Amino acid sequence: MISHRPRLLFYVTMALVIGLDQLTKAWAMASLRPRFRVELIPGFFDLTYVQNRGIAFGMFANQGILVGLFVLALAAVAFYYARGLNWIRLETNLIGGFLCGGAAGNLADRFRLGYVVDFFDVHLSAYNLYWPVFNVADSLICISVGWIVLRQLGVGKTTG
Repeated sequence: MISHRPRLLFYVTMALVIGLDQLTKAWAMASLRPRFRVELIPGFFDLTYVQNRGIAFGMFANQGILVGLFVLALAAVAFYYARGLNWIRLETNLIGGFLCGGAAGNLADRFRLGYVVDFFDVHLSAYNLYWPVFNVADSLICISVGWIVLRQLGVGKTTG
């Protein structure tokens, strides 16, 4: 059986991701903005309030028109690609919900605030290695894209 439309699970997952993302960002704005940084695991993990005005790890910061055009192009490709998916599978709906919920959470920030709120700060300061600060939406987008790439490479596929 093939379905070309997402199931209820997709929409529920997407709504939960958006809700969790927006709740954590609201907390970060209320709790971290006055301090900007809270050290949790010294030398490895902090909560650091950042206003990300770019895309993907802050690239193209303060390039509003370029960022807007990129997001529109990416959305068009995603909608085109999604039409060919078999939405009957649980995996497709969960990963799709994670990806779309994460994207919608960050878009909500961009439209409402003009920037995306980031606050997870992972680093190995002893080795001067720093990862860009990120949020719940970014995490779920990366997990989703990683899952999709692994599936395209044939990892985890059953035969028969």
